[in-house]
Order: sequence, then structure tokens, then C-alpha cells
Amino acid sequence: MSRADVKRLAVCKQGLHQRPPQSGTAELKRIIERIGLLQLDSISVVARSHYLVMLARAGLYQPAALDALLDSGFLFESWAHAACQIPTAHYPYFHAYMQQKQLKESRWHLDKLGDDQRIIAEVLAAVREQGPLSSKQFANQPRSKSGWWNWKPAKVALEYLFDRGELMVSHRRRFQRYYDLSERVLAGKALRLDKTLDDYHRWTIERGLRHLGIATVGQAADYYRQPKRRAAAILNDLLAEGEVRAVEVEGWDESAYIHRSDLPLLAEIQAGQHSPQMTLFLSPFDNLFWHRQRNEMLWDFHYRIEVYTPKAKRVYGYYVMPILHRSELVGRIDPKVERKRQHLIFHALHLEPGIQHSAELEQGLVRAIAEFMDFHHCRTFELRQCGSPRLKRGLQKHFG
Repeated sequence: MSRADVKRLAVCKQGLHQRPPQSGTAELKRIIERIGLLQLDSISVVARSHYLVMLARAGLYQPAALDALLDSGFLFESWAHAACQIPTAHYPYFHAYMQQKQLKESRWHLDKLGDDQRIIAEVLAAVREQGPLSSKQFANQPRSKSGWWNWKPAKVALEYLFDRGELMVSHRRRFQRYYDLSERVLAGKALRLDKTLDDYHRWTIERGLRHLGIATVGQAADYYRQPKRRAAAILNDLLAEGEVRAVEVEGWDESAYIHRSDLPLLAEIQAGQHSPQMTLFLSPFDNLFWHRQRNEMLWDFHYRIEVYTPKAKRVYGYYVMPILHRSELVGRIDPKVERKRQHLIFHALHLEPGIQHSAELEQGLVRAIAEFMDFHHCRTFELRQCGSPRLKRGLQKHFG
């Protein structure tokens, strides 16, 4: 299998090859079902990550419509690849995992609480009596028998109960989580909670492979953060059952796999269909390139987020977003939105080694920048540094 085919399949499986005709609620739901989950992150130099992941796939949409998918119960929150929003239809698999976790004590949470573990029952009782509560609300109300709440232990207790599935996130306000009893959040969903832990493990590996298209054991395991050894055993079983096929990829030392249901799509891609045409800015936490080694194996693209790197040691910038042009990762931007000024800044635009300026790339970047400005309600654009003088002149000429 050529790497070019693997790239095109990956971009297609992630819904980054073409936009839906509309960007309403129905389309947002289909996109999330296609990629499986949205990773959450608190950094908002431009917008929070899950909004950027959706922008790349849906085009201009209303962020409030994405927020409403959690409020309405279409999505739920759990730990998966990281902290993620996931279709509630998949909850039975995660319920099996959380049931297993309830049989074990979470030492991290309990060690944090120390001698104050009675707070767990008190927090649970408060949510049961008052309904959805955020962690900050506990600092503003009396605690039974012992004065005022200490915010940090209350937060740890909430996360302990969330981790075990006793509480769920019912909604968010300004990204602040509000926790409620799981049975209340799931009321009316008609879910059959009949999955086993083995079902969960097999499902995560099979889904991880299908979301990527063609992947090694480690790459398939990483999508839902499963142990590599378990993933290898599951993929061997799926191979023996005929559910997956083994694939040798050009330049890869490791064997890879493809799910049999994706073979027709692969054949269409090899025949020239589904050709990616877009130029997009990807969140640092975009599903397409979660697995950093895969990025190097597939695109020769070395990526490390530098948010926590001291400024003097950063190579590309603070919040660097890769540029996807068709099926290639061709560069990176270091953007910032100055909301009061309605001003979009690219501190830098870097092209990858070997990527040359072309009219097609410039036009794609113009469209991507214009869309980025519209989404962030920016009126003006500023490009401060660019490794290609010709590209910088072209973009400055277009945006003034």
C-alpha cells in the first residue's frame, strides 16, 4: 500500500476531504458519529479545540449548536482518548468500563482527599438534593456540620464520582462543567446497559482502526487509549475472523490493518474518487493526528505542542495549528485572536521542508484564512512572519 493511499483514506475517514452541503445540527451529529469523539481542552487562544475540530469538517457553523448536543443528551462526556465528548449511543460500552472501575478504588483521588474522604458522600448528597452543580458552586454554600466547603476537595470528589460513572456532566456554561446523577442525565435515553468489559475492549480497537482507515497496532490502540498488548490480541482475533486484513505500507517497518468494511472505500480512493480538495487549519488536538509517531511515519511531520515549553525554547510558537492541504500536512500557523479588536494575527506561518509556494496553495490559504476570520468575527488579518516571502506578499496583498 502506498503512503499516498493511506493518507487519502485517513483524510476521508476523518471527514476532511469535503464539506457537507449544510452545517446544521444534523450535519454536526453525523460528523461526530464519523470521527467517534471530540477531545476537549481548556486553552482558547483562538477557540477551544472541539470548536476548531468541527470548523475544519463542517465549515462555518454555530458553536451554540455544538454546545446544544451535550445539553440535549446527544453527547456525553467521559475519559476516552482524553477528556472527550462522545455520542450517547456509545454509552453502554463506557458503562461496562466504569462498572469495572467501581470495583477498584481510585487511589489518585483518595490520596488527594486524604482524611477528608467523607466529602465524597456529602458531594453526592448535595447533587442528589439540588440538581446539577458546578465545582465552583460548592465554595458558595455551607457544608454540613463542618462549615464552608473547601473548593479543591469538592472538585476532587466530583471528579472521583464522575470517573466512576456515578455522576455525569449534564451541561456546560462558559465551559464550566455541571454534574448531575447519571440516572437523571440518561433518563429517557432507552439504553441497554448490557455490554461487557470484553465488548468494550474489542469495540474500542475496532472503532479506532475504522476511524483511522489503515493503522498499526499502536495507532489503533491510541484512538481510545487502550494498551498496545491488548490491542494486538484483539486485532489478531479480528484477523482470524476475517473482520480485518493485514496491510504492508510503503516505508513502514510495522504491519498495519484495515477493516474489511473499508475495502470498498479504499478501492474507490485508489480509482481517484473522494479526492481531498480543501486547505484547512487543524486544532493541535485534532483526531487526524493524535498519534505523533503516525504523523512522522505517514507525513514526515514532527509535531509537539509547545504551550508548556518556555518561550525561548519554542520552535514554531505557542499554539501551533497544522495546515492540511488536500491530503498533505504542508505547514503550521501560530495564530491568536484579539477579540476586542476583532483582529486575527498569525505570529508565524511555516511551510514544511520541501513545500514550495504555488498559486493553488496560496488560494487555499486565502480561503482558509477568510473562513477563520469569519468564524472568529475578525475584520482584519496580520501575518507577522512567513518563511516564504512570495507567499507572504500574496497573502498581504489579498488581506491588505
